[in-house]
Amino acid sequence: MTPTGKILVIEDSRSQLDWITKILVAEGHRVEPAVDGREALRKYVAERPDLVFLDLILPDMDGLQVLRFMKQSLAKEDDTFVPVIIVSSKSDLDSRVKGLRIGADDFLAKPFAEAEVVARAAAMLRIKALQDQLRDAKRQLEKLSIEDGLTRLYNHRHFEDELRREFGRAARYNDPLALIMLDLDHFKNVNDTYGHVFGDKVLREGADLIRGNVRETDICARYGGEEFVVILPKTPLSGALKVASRIHEEFRGHGFQDESRAGAVPVRVTASLGVASYPSPPIVSAEGLVKAADEALYRAKRTRDAIAIAHAVGYAFDAKAQ
Repeated sequence: MTPTGKILVIEDSRSQLDWITKILVAEGHRVEPAVDGREALRKYVAERPDLVFLDLILPDMDGLQVLRFMKQSLAKEDDTFVPVIIVSSKSDLDSRVKGLRIGADDFLAKPFAEAEVVARAAAMLRIKALQDQLRDAKRQLEKLSIEDGLTRLYNHRHFEDELRREFGRAARYNDPLALIMLDLDHFKNVNDTYGHVFGDKVLREGADLIRGNVRETDICARYGGEEFVVILPKTPLSGALKVASRIHEEFRGHGFQDESRAGAVPVRVTASLGVASYPSPPIVSAEGLVKAADEALYRAKRTRDAIAIAHAVGYAFDAKAQ
């Protein structure tokens, strides 16, 4: 089946524009007409067509300038493809060659037949459809490569990449950076008592609780097993503690419902959290920040359901939930 799409037709001759529009509309396409370069660029930006027919001879600007703008604007986007068919006279070989070098995808030499307009449009839209499928598949693969399949948070590898990037930025601009490490308390007992399917549900819902208590700029990841991490850019220790406290209280007040057991009482699963921040000597690296947060978490896990804060000279704060 031939794909249909939104087509921008740029032609200064009103009769030629109406003729091409009629042909394309009859094939099921939606047509946006433009009679000069300025109108064409405005519609190109506002409407973003699937295909462009571009006459090189325009009343207000060179058609090659219009083409160059279109291709340069696409270069700033992620793999977006909008094919352009340039329209010129048979004798205008030099302009056609320049257009193809700039990035035009096909050309029509005047005069041309109705069947040729239909065929060229169909061919370019098929190519665009394939390009869009490839782009979407690439994006999906990229997402899968950085995402934890169970919780839909970032995975451990992406966490490490992001932490190194954020630590480098914090060190360069002398910005604060905080890290929260979180572990679900007695999670092995949850799996042993209720089964791994319910355990997975707890992990998914727990991830949602964490995600719902951070900013869009914060970075949440599954560190491994029942452990999670949150990177808080431009956040001092006091701010990180507020976030940790919110997450801690969310877990204390949340009941995980086992739908497989009718009338079952919601299961309570608390969390222990370790918080570390930079700048805080002797932390001089992303790895050092992880180590400090991990040591704080280890202290919190001694009593469970607690928050512990790491400092350069030891643990200055240890909050057991009241």
